[in-house]
Order: sequence, then C-alpha cells, then structure tokens
Amino acid sequence: MRRLNIIAALIINFTVAIIAHAEGMCKSGELTIFNCELSKSISSLCQSANSEILTYRSGIDGRVNLEISDHNNNNVAVFYFSNTPYAGGGESRIRFANREYTYYLYDKTVKTDGGPTFSAGIVIYKRRNRIFNLVCNNDASIREGAYQSIGRENYHSIGEK
Repeated sequence: MRRLNIIAALIINFTVAIIAHAEGMCKSGELTIFNCELSKSISSLCQSANSEILTYRSGIDGRVNLEISDHNNNNVAVFYFSNTPYAGGGESRIRFANREYTYYLYDKTVKTDGGPTFSAGIVIYKRRNRIFNLVCNNDASIREGAYQSIGRENYHSIGEK
C-alpha cells in the first residue's frame, strides 16, 4: 500500500510540474499549444489550464510586445484550427487576426527523397498582402490540445514565400 501511495504522489508531482512549467511566453498555469523561437523574439500560443482561454503572446526577454486573447471576447471565436494531409505528411495551422493583420501559426511535414522534412513558423498578412514568413528556430509544433480545443475551419492554402 505504501508503494502505491508513493507512486501516486510521484505521478501527481510530475503532472503539477508539467503544468507549472512555463514555456516560451506562456505563464505558469498555462499549457503551451505552440512555441516558436525566432531570431529576435519568441511567440507562443498558450491555453489556461483551468479553462479553454487561449492567449497568443510575442515578445523578448519575458516582455510582451503583442498579446491577443479570446478572454472577455463575448463568446466570439478568435482562434481557428485547420489541417490537411499530404502524401507522406501534412500541415496544421491556427489562424487569428488583430486589426488589419492575420496570423497563421503552422507546422508541416513534407515527404522528400531524403526522408520527411519538418518546418514550423508564423505567416503574417496585412490585409491581403503577405508581409512575413517567419521560420521557427526550434523544434516547434502545434500540440495535440489544439486539435480538441480550438474551433475548426476549412483548410485553404496560404502559399509559400
């Protein structure tokens, strides 16, 4: 019985440590949905561990330069998830907007002769013009929580830069 109590305590402590660990721009008590390390900043999509509130933050050295959240948004969706399969891979992405800018957080796997290649990043449009295609420097991916918690939309190509 004592051994089971010790195992249960270890599992609980491990789970709390995972939730408490802040990654990128996510805060303690938030789950990381996407974390992209760029050359001059970090961009993260975080989900409250207590609710389904999503918050996108971008900044550097812990200072937030941009924050977009669906908190207090009168039940209007802010973040949208879509994905599509490729032969030997696929692409997932999350779309959201802020004024005249539209952001796409993406990760994709493409089959090549040398094996699969992985990429992730952020594509930003101003109105209808793509202004940035930022590629993550880390092993970024859209985590499985996005597949269940973010409203879905139909996939459409955002093109290549």
